[in-house]
Amino acid sequence: MIPSPPPRHRLPHAPAPVSWQDEPGTADRPPGPGFPVTRHADALRVLEDPVTYSSRPGPGELPLLGRLLSRQDPPQHTRLRDHTAGALTPERVERFTATARERARTLLTRALDTARATDGVLDLATAVSGPYTALNLADLLGVPHADRRRLPGWTGPHALEDTTGYARRLIVHRRRYPDDDLTTVLAHNARLTSDELDMLVPLLLTTGLAPMRDAAAGGLAVLAQHAEAYRELREETAELGPAIEELLRLHPPLLTLRRTAATDTDLSGHRIRRGNRIVVSLAAANRDAEVFTTPDGLDLARTPDPHLSLGAGPHLCLGADFARLQLRVLHEEVLRALPELRLAGPVLRSGSGVTHGVASLPVRAG
Repeated sequence: MIPSPPPRHRLPHAPAPVSWQDEPGTADRPPGPGFPVTRHADALRVLEDPVTYSSRPGPGELPLLGRLLSRQDPPQHTRLRDHTAGALTPERVERFTATARERARTLLTRALDTARATDGVLDLATAVSGPYTALNLADLLGVPHADRRRLPGWTGPHALEDTTGYARRLIVHRRRYPDDDLTTVLAHNARLTSDELDMLVPLLLTTGLAPMRDAAAGGLAVLAQHAEAYRELREETAELGPAIEELLRLHPPLLTLRRTAATDTDLSGHRIRRGNRIVVSLAAANRDAEVFTTPDGLDLARTPDPHLSLGAGPHLCLGADFARLQLRVLHEEVLRALPELRLAGPVLRSGSGVTHGVASLPVRAG
């Protein structure tokens, strides 16, 4: 068992599993009081009960958020999710394996060549994992090559407004020029209205971009601080599949998920009123000692590993299979290319109280 430091942005543990605290504001939500939920069982209870704990925007939040699938509740959410899941088939996801592998190898080779010709340092976050995940998403959604330079701008505070306008143009483009991508399938689904498409495509552009980027760089950052674990994976004395789940547990790309109480209820002995904010701390729930033995340690063989990094309940990540495929391929190629994963400087963190990013991950070319 290898100890791992807790995430810098983790919400502080409450005196009790659920308590009334001030919640910091973000780009799309105002500050104010709410109930942080830090225990795994309570987090599951909230995430699996959309009737009591609604995903709809609460008081003070941007009304535009209500157009996104991630901020819908059943039955509307169920209907739209089923259409998207039907298009995002395992066969379609698996077809990306060869493309993803070639992309990872190309980016790694280019970054290593540049590093060896200069100071011997490559930034795995900016030179490899960032473009790797962005371009994979562009392929999945059928974003034309001429538009892919715009992808980095779709992770900022105004991403929702930007992607909503772009998504409409992309839908029109794929109706006129269909291809083997998710936008084409959705755009030709006669059962989806224009308004519903306007919900789905921006959601896929935004929620598939920054979280996947942060999960990829975050997992590599954890491994860069655990040389023995990296060696075990490279020598194949530890399996990569369970290891990826453990890296997701220790570095969730989203630290929190927000819900609003739709009715008066009780949670762990606390009375919650209709309209109260509920802030589920994924980072804390993922390190709940009642669920995870040595919760702050890196255990490559941890099984089961019921982390909540990809969500739970009706809002379980739609692209979970695509995310795991990308992470598996990227880690395989990094393990192949780098005999050791040695830090060449500090890991620079990014994000907020909600996101958990890695802005820079400098390692030795070796």
